[in-house]
Amino acid sequence: MRKDGAAQDLFRILLSLSAICLFSTGIWGQTAPPRAAEAKIPEGVSLVDGLSEDEAVAIALWNNPALQADLSALGLAKADLVAAGLLHNPILQALLPTGYSQFEMLLNLPAEVFWQRKRRVAAAQVEYDRIAKSLEQNGLNLARDVRVAYANLQLAHRRVELAEEGMGLRQQIHRITQARLRLGDISEIDANAVQLELTGATEQATRFSREVVLARDRLMILMGSTEPSIAAGVAGKKIAASDGVALPPVEELVAEALAHRPDLQGAALAIEAAARRAKWERSRLLTLSGLLNIKQGEGLGFSPRPGVLIELPVFHRNKGGITRADAEVERASRQYLAVRQQIVLDVREAFTQVQIARQSLDLLRARMLPEIEAGVQLAQERYRRGEEAYLFTLENTRRLIDARLIDAETEAALHRAEAQLHRSLGKKHEPQP
Repeated sequence: MRKDGAAQDLFRILLSLSAICLFSTGIWGQTAPPRAAEAKIPEGVSLVDGLSEDEAVAIALWNNPALQADLSALGLAKADLVAAGLLHNPILQALLPTGYSQFEMLLNLPAEVFWQRKRRVAAAQVEYDRIAKSLEQNGLNLARDVRVAYANLQLAHRRVELAEEGMGLRQQIHRITQARLRLGDISEIDANAVQLELTGATEQATRFSREVVLARDRLMILMGSTEPSIAAGVAGKKIAASDGVALPPVEELVAEALAHRPDLQGAALAIEAAARRAKWERSRLLTLSGLLNIKQGEGLGFSPRPGVLIELPVFHRNKGGITRADAEVERASRQYLAVRQQIVLDVREAFTQVQIARQSLDLLRARMLPEIEAGVQLAQERYRRGEEAYLFTLENTRRLIDARLIDAETEAALHRAEAQLHRSLGKKHEPQP
């Protein structure tokens, strides 16, 4: 009866301790979700004179949450590398002397780790290097995205400026048209057409102003910032103009990309890591442990007896692990070829996009814009001489604003193409002198 009561008391105590542990885990063990921290400004970055493109990239590399999350994978790989170098703990079994039994102790020390450890560490080290290379590629991707977002935000600001200028111009045309309609110089259909143009210009200006907010938020998210004031200085900055130097042949750019792209280097390291894991799996055919048996008791002195524990490879010889490792080598090899092919495609596409954007921008600035500007000047001179109405000058100015909008969009397309080219090369392209 006493034994049953003691057992029940012990059960109640354990139940109470379990409840306390669960309660403390539920109350104090909960971790609050992390709050968004303010963006850290790296050394050498000053926002006093606005935010430049390179400064935006630097802030993003310091604060982008997705990149920071990817960097944590490097810590996990480091932990795997440390774990790969650790030796298995020895196992100690002890039987206490009770009744007629003797004291017995058995020490089991795994021995296969001594020849497997080198291969295991080598595979973990290569995997660590592969993850580091993949993080470099993630940084290049982020830099490309920031440069594209920066160009889009500048384009959005420029669109708003030109749209407001165009809307003011169309308002003047609308007032002149209404006066001519009252005088009977034009029909109501012509006046309605001008009214529709004014309505469309007003809608365009409103839409462009909203696109500024979207482009700014996109850039802020990439920079890991919640302060709109950081991105507010983009409008006053100018992206570095394209150097205009002719690009080398695309074959040279492809060779340059294959030599510098971190993802290709990471794919090559993945093959090496898989090959080292395959060697490690082949070394696991035999499991060997050293034993030390010690007995002592009545009529028996201290008697240590060494021995070994061997797992005989009778029914299997780690065929499954070896087959899987060989399949990983083949998969890594095929992924390397896929990455190499994708790099060639990336470079060729970026090269073509840069060429198209440059040709379009050169044509706009060499022929189209000068011709329209000359037409505006001619219209103004004819208006001053009384040969043309003021409406004729406004119409030519409207075409100039539309051409400048096309110029801004083409310039932004060129910056986006160049950002993609730098990313596809794995570094910023520097023209050879």
